[in-house]
Amino acid sequence: MTTTSGARWPWIAPILLYAVSALEMIIMISPAAAYFYSVYTPLFHGLEQFAATAWLPQFFLPHLAQTTWPVFRWLSILGAVLTLIGVLAFLACAVQLYWGKFVRKQLVSGGLYGRVRHPQYLCLAVAGAGLLLLWPRFFILATYLVMLGLYYLLARHEEEVVRARYGAPAEAYMATVPMFNPFRRLPAGQPFAPPARARAFAIWLAVVAVGLGLAFLLRIVAIDRLHLVREPAPAVTALALRERSDTDIRVFTATVLADEAVRAWREQRGQESLFLQLGRGHSLLSHLLIDLGMRQEAIAALPDADDADFAVLSRVTDARGGSLAGADALALGTRIEPVFLARRQADGGLTVQPLPAAGFHENFSRIRF
Repeated sequence: MTTTSGARWPWIAPILLYAVSALEMIIMISPAAAYFYSVYTPLFHGLEQFAATAWLPQFFLPHLAQTTWPVFRWLSILGAVLTLIGVLAFLACAVQLYWGKFVRKQLVSGGLYGRVRHPQYLCLAVAGAGLLLLWPRFFILATYLVMLGLYYLLARHEEEVVRARYGAPAEAYMATVPMFNPFRRLPAGQPFAPPARARAFAIWLAVVAVGLGLAFLLRIVAIDRLHLVREPAPAVTALALRERSDTDIRVFTATVLADEAVRAWREQRGQESLFLQLGRGHSLLSHLLIDLGMRQEAIAALPDADDADFAVLSRVTDARGGSLAGADALALGTRIEPVFLARRQADGGLTVQPLPAAGFHENFSRIRF
């Protein structure tokens, strides 16, 4: 269905905000990373200062850590498939739309537009859902749900423009082709009547409530399925990023905490809550340090140790960096501050090096799992 391009201009800003936030995973490892850190890091840091918004920078699905439930890995694969399908279908819709608009100069009502009136927005919604599964941050989910509402408002506006331009043929087309649902069949012989705005708004609110509720539930389930060991006194949470037995996690954690430098630091700091992320290999370590906000040059300076076990030890803090005793390292509203990197040597020994704050982007919203 064709429309005037000028109708899209009021929607460019929110669409770009969603697009940039959804592509955070690409921006973080691209030349545009400096821009992301300078603009979005303060935004996420600001959100973390208030209890009502502290959950937004958090992830609701595992990003780096594996779980005991393979469905979470399948969700990331599904995300890649949905993104690819959505993007390719969107491009196909664009070719069909602009061919009809500029070459044939008539109402586009066949092909993909014969299934739904707004296939481009449907494809963007599918691609957005895929990106959300690939980079499952609550903030991305919130902006995605807002974008769904904006897509609907924009589609309604475009339909008014098309009806004014094409008249009866446009109304006949809209009466027989559903707005977004390709599986819906409209009853024959009924004139076109757009749904009441109050009903549409109620449906959007229901979608938002279900989407957010499902995300919180998935986060609870995901955390329960992590390779995780918690010690209550003092509060130490150890997370293995890959499959590892609880015994192995406890032994490696105890070895790290027994290191002389770590013990001296803990004596100075008191009984702070600690969080250890355990893994193996330089590639996984580099990925983790990127997620923790470490600068690229600092990561590049680390010695390569492809097969070595490692642990990144962080202190658990409140939103302003203050100490928290007994706090859950994975709770919404808490933050983590990397302090030490421990790596097992070929001879079985352990090397521990401090991670200075200067090596990290300031106020970075760190990914924990």
